[in-house]
Amino acid sequence: MTQVKNVYLITPYTVLPGEKGFHRSPYIAENLANRGHNVTLVTSNFLHYDKDFRDKKKIAALSAELPYDIVLLDETGYKKNIGFDRIRSHNFLSKQLKGYLENLEKDPDVLYCTYPPMDTTSVVGKHAKKHGIPFMIDVIDTWPESIKSVVTLPDRLVDTVLYPLTIYANTIYNMADYVIGLSQSYVNRVEMANKKAKDYAPIYLGTDLGYFDQCKQQSIKKDPEEFWITYVGMVGHSHDLDTVIKSVALLKNEGIDNIVFKVAGAGPLLDKFKELANKLNAPVHFTGQMTYEEVVPLLANSEVAANALVKGAQQSITYKIADFVSAGLPVLNSSLNKEFVQLVKEYQIGFNYNPGDYKQLAELIKKLYNDRMLCKEMGNNARSLAEERFDRRNTYGRIYDMVEQATI
Repeated sequence: MTQVKNVYLITPYTVLPGEKGFHRSPYIAENLANRGHNVTLVTSNFLHYDKDFRDKKKIAALSAELPYDIVLLDETGYKKNIGFDRIRSHNFLSKQLKGYLENLEKDPDVLYCTYPPMDTTSVVGKHAKKHGIPFMIDVIDTWPESIKSVVTLPDRLVDTVLYPLTIYANTIYNMADYVIGLSQSYVNRVEMANKKAKDYAPIYLGTDLGYFDQCKQQSIKKDPEEFWITYVGMVGHSHDLDTVIKSVALLKNEGIDNIVFKVAGAGPLLDKFKELANKLNAPVHFTGQMTYEEVVPLLANSEVAANALVKGAQQSITYKIADFVSAGLPVLNSSLNKEFVQLVKEYQIGFNYNPGDYKQLAELIKKLYNDRMLCKEMGNNARSLAEERFDRRNTYGRIYDMVEQATI
């Protein structure tokens, strides 16, 4: 029988049950608890995605209903993703976290931390080293590299400016005893700085296909003549939505007026993209932020998925990829991440295109629009890929095994 472990899962950016969106940390916490472990999920009172504060009484009631405990630590909050207010807020949170860990009556058996933020992960890593606790890092995004896509300066200059943060990241990575990353490329990034960890596991964020298929049964209203291209996620600086908007506008001007671009999400550039769509009279429907249970039927009723990223974006194989392939949709992909580009080619789940090239994208959309058999075939390939490599009911088993086997 596996020894019961006290696992502390520190994850400031998480989405808790009942909140809009999904994050894998609560899923991991629940499954570890169901395997008999004592699990505490430590997060912020500030909800990053909504830029608002959580109701502590509501979260306390939620925690009482779950098989794991939720602890909220205070953060000052911020309005923009980039700015000094965010730096101050994370710094305040990291101090709260340091005090919380130091005042625990009993040391955890395992400290599992999602990265970023950098400061909180550093606090957890140092505490783990000081007290001889196995330290697991789960890399959801690669900071500071991910900043590069929003800085309009030459790469060499950006690398110079970010060099101190790169050294800081390497120091954090080097503390990990076990490494998990949302893709092989993220794991490789950590291994460049830390070759002494006991295990390295690329685990796609994935989706619970059983729950996904349950959610997609919900009906939604759709004109049967419409052909939906759908994007889900953050509407920000690294997302190349303007290229998709220009493409569907071009196709509308060519006489194809039943293609609709669906944008499900919110973010700092939402108003900018809305203005562009209005200016071009493009067939775009902005749904706003949606719950996961609302997103799934939207995808299930779409024809194509858009993985729209700008040149230089550092995202790898994200949550939205899992949902796109689970819905059985061909993917039009502008990410230059080599790992995902290769997946698109190898499994024939869609087409890669150059970010910013709206004419090339328009031709690819037209290809799928005019050849529904090809569209369906690529969609079937996508679903097969989801079943093989993205079903977290199977893939996350390695995470649980690592937690249960974790030693110094």
